[in-house]
Amino acid sequence: MSLAQRVHEQTPATRERYLDLLRVASILLVVIGHWMARVLTAEDGEVAETYILEAVPATQWATLLFNVMPIFFLVGGALNAASWRRAREQGEHAADWLRRRSRRLLRPLLPLLALWVAIALALGATVGEDAMVLDPDAAISPVWFLAAYLVVTALTPVTLRLHEWAGGLWLIAACAALAVGVDLLRFGPLADGMTIGGQPAVGAVNYLPVWVLLHQLGYLWADGRLPTRPAGQLALGLAGAGVLVVMIGPGPYPLTMVPIAGTDLPNNLSPPSAALAALGLCQLSLALLARDRVTAWLQRPVAWAAVALPGGRLMTVYLWHQTAMLAVANATILTGVWPLPDRVDGSWWATRPLWLLLCAAALGALVVLVGRFESPPAPRPAGLAPRPAATLAGAGVALSAGGIGWLVVAGLSDPAMPLRLPLPALVPLAVGLVALGVVGDRLTAADT
Repeated sequence: MSLAQRVHEQTPATRERYLDLLRVASILLVVIGHWMARVLTAEDGEVAETYILEAVPATQWATLLFNVMPIFFLVGGALNAASWRRAREQGEHAADWLRRRSRRLLRPLLPLLALWVAIALALGATVGEDAMVLDPDAAISPVWFLAAYLVVTALTPVTLRLHEWAGGLWLIAACAALAVGVDLLRFGPLADGMTIGGQPAVGAVNYLPVWVLLHQLGYLWADGRLPTRPAGQLALGLAGAGVLVVMIGPGPYPLTMVPIAGTDLPNNLSPPSAALAALGLCQLSLALLARDRVTAWLQRPVAWAAVALPGGRLMTVYLWHQTAMLAVANATILTGVWPLPDRVDGSWWATRPLWLLLCAAALGALVVLVGRFESPPAPRPAGLAPRPAATLAGAGVALSAGGIGWLVVAGLSDPAMPLRLPLPALVPLAVGLVALGVVGDRLTAADT
């Protein structure tokens, strides 16, 4: 029996394969977008780093296609709703359910942090971070997603109950109203006020309502309450597109849906803006229009295996793809194997397929090496350790998300700390991971 056939037969009949495809496709688009975004050129004999969105401003339009985080959070909402409902029916406590979800989400972070903290220590003690091509902090920039997704996952028992109690739409509307209100301050009177990571601090409020809104749309998917006819599905996308046109045209919103690295220019992702919700409606519309046909295609063993196999290592792929790019950049550019152009020209674009291929090969090797961290740990016999209180799980979420957020903003090196380690980020993160059982605990037999 072929591998594809085995994967096909081992997949439960109840699994919604289309959701897995959306997850995998969205992460792979993010990975390719990041690999294309960095621009390395030769400037007066030195390696110069910039960002394609700054070097070629017209490429900012492409971010409307490559920022697929809205659909990922939406799919996450559908999956979390189904998962929590099953757990709730079986009498599982919310804290136990959250710990199980957290382990799968956060365990792939452990080897990444271990590697890059060690590299930062070594560079700080020897040649300095400038010895590397590309800023080492680029390797950990993707981990912001873990903090946002962890928080909306932790809120699932509450938000799903509100959704079931009041029909769901009122919470979506409230989140949208709050997000727009914050944006009006962020792009208006508070645009030049206090900043976090180069962006107006008030915008950080939107990390909650924007991602919760998109997650809530996933509940509607899980309930089967989204349009089923093409006319309604198309209308959903046209509504999202119309709102986007108003926001970006006469409205105050910027075009780019991702940050322009190395600048403080406004964007719609970091922190998120209500424009992401409008973009999410467009992506949802396309997903619904293609759903029936693609779902039928995924019943083919080969097609499903092409989705299921990378899907089992998806967080590893996402967290390690920037490390793969840094490895390729240092191996080819520092050694002189990869000649650099003076600017973004035809030769730069012509080398992108080979660049992507090398990055993919490096990432594949890394996934083989560290992918096992994404697998659930071996179970321990039930009853060997007491179950934690819900407050401990909640503290774990707060400390983990806060530590990750601080790490992304502050970077791998803190000159004010011993050994230049970013201890204000690493200490709460470590405590949070222990509280969630990501470190120092094993699943019970009932959890597996």
